[in-house]
Amino acid sequence: MAGPRELWKTTIVIWTKDDPQKVPVSRLAAVAEGGEGYIGRAHSERVANPGAQEDGPSEEWLEELEVD
Repeated sequence: MAGPRELWKTTIVIWTKDDPQKVPVSRLAAVAEGGEGYIGRAHSERVANPGAQEDGPSEEWLEELEVD
């Protein structure tokens, strides 16, 4: 079964003192939202064929998403 035809892709630039190699992205976002970091840019776009994107999700993930 094919995955969804369209998904939202969001790119966020977060500035913090935390090393992103050692801290999960969810923590970086929480720190920025809490005021101890800075969100420099947030951009969202609707993507018609997410599986065809260079940085797009895997076919397996898309298939799992469709099942839910």
